[in-house]
Amino acid sequence: MTFSTERRESPPVSPSASAQPAARLDSLTGLRWIAAFGVFLSHVSTLLPLPQTDAVFVLGSSGVTFFFVLSGFVLNWTYTAGDRVGAFYGRRFARIWPMLVIGALLPLALQLPDAQGQQATWYVMIAISVVLLLQAWVPTWILGGTSPVTWSLACEAFFYALFPFVAKLTIRRSVRWLGWAAATLVLIGWGIKVWLWQAYPPQAQPSWSDMGGVVFGTYSPIARLWEFLLGVVAAAAVRQGWRSKLGVRSATGLLVAGLFVLWLLRGETWRTLIIYDVLSQVTAPLYALVVVAVAAQDLAGRRSWLGTKPMVALGEWSYAFYLLHFTVLFEIASEVFNRKTIMEFYMTPAEASWANAGWALLALVITTAICAFVYQFYERPAEKWLRARIGARRKRQTT
Repeated sequence: MTFSTERRESPPVSPSASAQPAARLDSLTGLRWIAAFGVFLSHVSTLLPLPQTDAVFVLGSSGVTFFFVLSGFVLNWTYTAGDRVGAFYGRRFARIWPMLVIGALLPLALQLPDAQGQQATWYVMIAISVVLLLQAWVPTWILGGTSPVTWSLACEAFFYALFPFVAKLTIRRSVRWLGWAAATLVLIGWGIKVWLWQAYPPQAQPSWSDMGGVVFGTYSPIARLWEFLLGVVAAAAVRQGWRSKLGVRSATGLLVAGLFVLWLLRGETWRTLIIYDVLSQVTAPLYALVVVAVAAQDLAGRRSWLGTKPMVALGEWSYAFYLLHFTVLFEIASEVFNRKTIMEFYMTPAEASWANAGWALLALVITTAICAFVYQFYERPAEKWLRARIGARRKRQTT
């Protein structure tokens, strides 16, 4: 998520970046839940594997790419020229940090009692890096700790830091310029992957002690920035009045086709591990087309099941779902397989069984219920409280 943490706000439609409000893009909120569920399935394939599903479920990890693209799109869609940098940073902090603290401390509290030796110190250190939004900058921290999903929030924080300056460069550009920018970003994404393949040739059983570079090149904020910027550029084009000729069905069909090709190539060495895979490179432009098509559908006033109240509610809960689903899955899987560490599940895969389907469903129900509760009584109130305090301080500074 990444996760994309952007809420529905009142955006300006005009290319002049005015402060006039326009229609809310509710369907994009519903899409967030589908992406979060895809990430959930990718972790089911590791912790509670089902027979003959791994090659399909692992594709769900591309949901993180979707979140990065969506984050860039929504931020630029809601951008106004009069918005001050400090106010923007304050809103972003209020949005992501309260829930991130829970996402870091809850799994730490659950796993710390079983930690042995220096492992406890390691867990605490990584939890601190998560809370400080630094995790994705150190290769050995990225996939360590008690929850492997929190790295994407460090990426989002970096994107947020750059956004106020990037938005000004894109908002009044021509559609032609934005199209070339999008193509360039996609080429950069592929260039990163090809370079990594040359520096770290794909192999079925790599030596993880030598993989710091490829891990950083796969998960770091710098490596994933192009996905976020692709969303920023797409939003700028839509604000300029551009509409893709692809409708929602056609854009979705292209996405499914891309995923199907990846599934056909599931036996290739470069698809054996996520650090080698081209999921992001294939899906980022396809996700951008889907987001643009869904946004255009909302702008045209056409009703979508993605914008219904249940889907919007699930979308609102999806940030908490993203941060907590792995913890719930891991705690259940640890009881089922009597394992103690996350690394054991990755290094020694659990046996696939249809009996795990019931446990996975239980994890889904528990996580969704927890997230609904947390959103209502902690996440949303904490965000409002922080926004009010930050706004009050800003008013005092200007008086």
